[in-house]
Amino acid sequence: MPRKPFSKSVIEEAETITLPASINQRPQVPGITIDGAHSRDLDDAIWIEEKEHLTTLSVHIADVAELVQPESLVDQEARSRIQTLYFLHNNTPMLPRCLSENKLSLLEHQLRPTITLEITLNQSAEIQHVDVFESRLSSHKRFTYEQADEALMDISRLDSNFIYRCWQWAEQLYQRRIQSKNFDGLTLPEGYYLDENGNLLSTDFTRYQSYLIIQEFMILANTAMAQWLDQNNIPAIYRNHTHRAIGPEQTHQFEALVNAQSEEDIRRVLMSWLNPAEYGPKPQGHFALNLSAYCHFTSPIRRYPDLINHRMVKAHLKGQSYPYSIEDIQELSQHIEATIQAQEEAHKTFYKAQQRKLYESQLQSPEIIAQLPSREFSLLLRFALEDQQGIKIKAESSTRLQSGNVTVEDLFVLLLLGDELQLQEQVLEHLEDHLYDAASIVSIALNQIEAWQSSAYVEVSQEPLFVTWLEILIDEQLWTTAKPGISMNKTGAKHQACLAWLKAKFEGTLVHPEHREAPPIPQPSAPKPPPVIHKLRQYQEGHNCLSLLMELCQGLQWPQAEFEIVEHEQGFHCECRLKVDDEVIIGSGIASSKKTAKHRAARPVVEQLQKTLAQDESLVAAC
Repeated sequence: MPRKPFSKSVIEEAETITLPASINQRPQVPGITIDGAHSRDLDDAIWIEEKEHLTTLSVHIADVAELVQPESLVDQEARSRIQTLYFLHNNTPMLPRCLSENKLSLLEHQLRPTITLEITLNQSAEIQHVDVFESRLSSHKRFTYEQADEALMDISRLDSNFIYRCWQWAEQLYQRRIQSKNFDGLTLPEGYYLDENGNLLSTDFTRYQSYLIIQEFMILANTAMAQWLDQNNIPAIYRNHTHRAIGPEQTHQFEALVNAQSEEDIRRVLMSWLNPAEYGPKPQGHFALNLSAYCHFTSPIRRYPDLINHRMVKAHLKGQSYPYSIEDIQELSQHIEATIQAQEEAHKTFYKAQQRKLYESQLQSPEIIAQLPSREFSLLLRFALEDQQGIKIKAESSTRLQSGNVTVEDLFVLLLLGDELQLQEQVLEHLEDHLYDAASIVSIALNQIEAWQSSAYVEVSQEPLFVTWLEILIDEQLWTTAKPGISMNKTGAKHQACLAWLKAKFEGTLVHPEHREAPPIPQPSAPKPPPVIHKLRQYQEGHNCLSLLMELCQGLQWPQAEFEIVEHEQGFHCECRLKVDDEVIIGSGIASSKKTAKHRAARPVVEQLQKTLAQDESLVAAC
């Protein structure tokens, strides 16, 4: 997304800015930086000192406010840009590069003015005291995340113990934060978390362990500063993240999605349930981070709200009048929000144009379509249907349906957004063997199709069977099926009801609730092995054993497997315990990440189940 370059006058003003001699009168503080390998705008450094039962965790932040004065040409340009924009291979900075990547950047062994937050913690990582002061820093060392990870793993290095202690404190801060009771929040499935913008992210990717250090130290610094500003009644810009009022039906939907472990479904429900994170003049709490107060303070080189807060803090420290009134803060918050939204819209427009070119090119080649990974195929499928080009992707869609290589998102798009009769029939056939996907499709539709307003289950227990109808309100009309879903358990009956509803929608046989038929009491028949048993038979080393184990527990109505993870000299040790009837199957694994350790622990459990199945078909009966 293009952005106009800095004007000549702004560049000239930035080049004339020099470090004031007065910074030598500030106390010098120790610190190191940890950033990405290609980062050049280094605006924060860290340090820890441990004494008996208390630890001082220091965050030193580039003192941009000392060099960039309010209403200067550089400041006016920064206020129009609001933030540095980052792209795959480059960025467009908020401040001219001679400042952001040189005079203000906390480069190794270069003297820089800083604002220091000294945060005293007890052994439980609770904040005991916060001290804020102007300082000067000459960074001892610039670490990349990769280098910091190497120091974590190589205990022979001189800097290993320091980095490891930082990591231990970061882990403790993280656990304390997510377990705090600041909000009555919902518990996400393991492997997912919310970033500070409220976006759902997956931990199922390779990430540097040292990233946790910077993440948690900066969150702690921003939290401590928000509390300090509030306690001292200093006008400031806070970063708030709140949730909307939620009704029982939505709560039930969300819990069902959590249990189903469906990433796309969870993301969409969160979008409908959570407000966007936004700037404001009063602390309202931060739901995604589970904090009662939060602000931006640690990145004044890259974010304008941080610079405003720095100016207010410096005025307070010097006993000077504040450069911004409460009304100014309110107006600036609104300006920042409007600018960011405009930037996001421009980015989306630019991105859509780029994506359209890519999709148009892909649709011209069946060979390219066939080689697309699952996520990229899903994006192309939706584009093709929305652009009335579904015929170009029909063959590959049919092939992937036959092989089972489709996501729930694909099933939803093909069944409810598409109009290819053959593909819709294939989707319904697929759902016969994947009942739980039917419930997920309904949940996606409720969040994506505007006319679909709400849903509810009507349940009747007929021991030992469960009888359930699904009702969905569409454009103020309530629709259900004549016949219910029937199963030996409550969850199965709901899944059957969802499938029955989708079939009736496809066949045009939906009815209003008063036309439901009283169901005959069916006689139990010999159990048919669930489709997941076939997956277990076909399991081979290298397959996703963790996903298969979760699917087995869900499909066979077993209690979920339990995982216990502890730190190990090689990273993490995980023990997996699965109870089937009176037998407990145990597996273990060791890896450098928790996720990999869980996969390795699940593998021997799945292999034992496969061995038992081969030796004794009574495992099927246990279903």
